[in-house]
Amino acid sequence: MRNTRSRSKRLLMTAVAVTAGAGIALGGTASLAQATSPHVVDGKGAAYNDWGDEGDLSRWSHSDSNATRLWQSVLYADGAKWKDSNGQRHAFTKWDIDGRFGKKTESATRYWQQNEDLEDVDGIAGKETFGAADDFLDGPSNSGSVTYSGYNHNVTFKRINGTYYVKVYGQWKQASYDWRS
Repeated sequence: MRNTRSRSKRLLMTAVAVTAGAGIALGGTASLAQATSPHVVDGKGAAYNDWGDEGDLSRWSHSDSNATRLWQSVLYADGAKWKDSNGQRHAFTKWDIDGRFGKKTESATRYWQQNEDLEDVDGIAGKETFGAADDFLDGPSNSGSVTYSGYNHNVTFKRINGTYYVKVYGQWKQASYDWRS
């Protein structure tokens, strides 16, 4: 369980995002099934409710994608830890953001789910997990920037015409489920 100060900070930031979003015409979010090909992480209106309808990311589903890179950025931002074969925990670092949903990402996802008190601690980033994470999104700004306010770091994504983008080697790439480039 996270400490009260961190939770209070994030709840305050969520309240600010809700208040800021009150002046924006809010539209419903498009589901993964409604997204245009290629399937991408998407959203409309205020960012704090963008991800609750996203598809699954796991070692067996969209395991090599920029959508996975987006999820790994959340793990990094929150200081999620992964367990090695000796049972030792290691912080998920920015160097672990590679777009491959392997054992490290699965372990760090379980850690994240447990710390967020989610019902399903299964190592799969699906609707419940993404929905919990999007509570800590703020934006979009006029430039399309959306910030994830993590416990350890803030990370920035772009949302342009409803499509999320993640930085890959200094360039913005669609957060697509179908490929990693």
